[in-house]
Amino acid sequence: MAVRSAVAADGLVVRSVLPGSAAAKLGLKAGDRLLTIDGLVPRDVIDLQLELPEARCVAVERADGSRATLIPEAPLDAAGLTLAEAIPGGIRECNNHCEFCFIRGLPEGLRPTLYVFDYDYRYSFLWGNFLTLTNLSEADWARIGYQRLSPLNVSVHAADPAVRRRLLNNRHAPAILPQLERLAGLGTQVNAQVVLCAGINDGTVLDETIRDLAALHPAVRSLSVVPVGLTRYSRTRSIRRPSPEEAAIAAEQCERWQASLRPKLGVGFVYASDELYLLGGREELPAADGYDGFPVLANGVGQLRSMLDAWRVLLSRARTSGPPPRNVAWVTGHLAAPALQKMAGDWQRYAGWRPVVCVVDNTFFGDEVTVSGLLSGHDLIRALQSLPADTDDVVLPSGPFGFDGRGTLDGVSVEEVGAAHPGRVHLASTPGELLRILSKT
Repeated sequence: MAVRSAVAADGLVVRSVLPGSAAAKLGLKAGDRLLTIDGLVPRDVIDLQLELPEARCVAVERADGSRATLIPEAPLDAAGLTLAEAIPGGIRECNNHCEFCFIRGLPEGLRPTLYVFDYDYRYSFLWGNFLTLTNLSEADWARIGYQRLSPLNVSVHAADPAVRRRLLNNRHAPAILPQLERLAGLGTQVNAQVVLCAGINDGTVLDETIRDLAALHPAVRSLSVVPVGLTRYSRTRSIRRPSPEEAAIAAEQCERWQASLRPKLGVGFVYASDELYLLGGREELPAADGYDGFPVLANGVGQLRSMLDAWRVLLSRARTSGPPPRNVAWVTGHLAAPALQKMAGDWQRYAGWRPVVCVVDNTFFGDEVTVSGLLSGHDLIRALQSLPADTDDVVLPSGPFGFDGRGTLDGVSVEEVGAAHPGRVHLASTPGELLRILSKT
């Protein structure tokens, strides 16, 4: 499926090889350049994932400049390799100018990668990034269809072309419904989202969007409704975050549509995000079966319900007696705090003592940014310094430290945050990790 390409004519450089993997047994090493797979030049990690399992011949250039032809005796798994660049040649950047764009709402001085306007269909396929379908060439469409890149995550915002162009601040943005229909014809499924901006794409506009996208199910397999989040650095003229009353109305609107669509489609199709529910004052989130398998968990839809249910399953399987009491603090942003309070209550009923939930105000970005993953290092340090010195274990969310765990958005390392408190400091991102920390004696 890979094709020869001038853009990636030099192949792909291997950063590391998993010991014991089929790639390692074949003789691939860090520093090798993958020149061709069955005579075709791989452009990026997508080609690698699709071509390696059936490869009959892999041509490589070694770090010393010598070349070798490797003949696999077993199927190769791309997971056994890490590339120096997953997508050589640079990421495809956004051509819109949304007022509410999170990147435009960042201050200066953060990690350089944070300022990349990443609206690249390859990143959407690989890692679930959202794109708007406003910057695709015919070659991109051909590749999506030929390699059956599915699913893709698409920011629709509104089915109405005029409203969508207003939100994207792009008068050239093509109408979204024909593009979604084209993806459907290529066999690509879509998870869509609406970033809800009060007075613009809510109300009857949201009704129209839900109706039009539901008509494209199952090619459009889900629609998430997420309230816009603005930082204190955002410069907006017409964009406004929904009020609690408006958020409650939008969440109820989603549920009415679920009730009417489920008998027809077999799924609820449109899902309010956790943040929309909590902004609207909802204390009890929908049950797990209301999320139809959690198709967009990574978009903050059903994350808290999934976490609560997983926690209760773990506790039901735990040993009959809990560990002796000690002082434990769970550090979190405002969004996850209600779920963590319930989890702390569950633990108290199980073990007879309760971890303290320490809720951190996001002074760096402002109080409209409530997710733990966007807490700054300085806000975390301030929170740890406010904890009692006799706190034995402090549990921080892993999210603020990025995928590599090295540092926060404002460049503070895990070690620097941990040094702010004399107790044992841990990172956790799952209920299982929380339970392991609590269970230690």
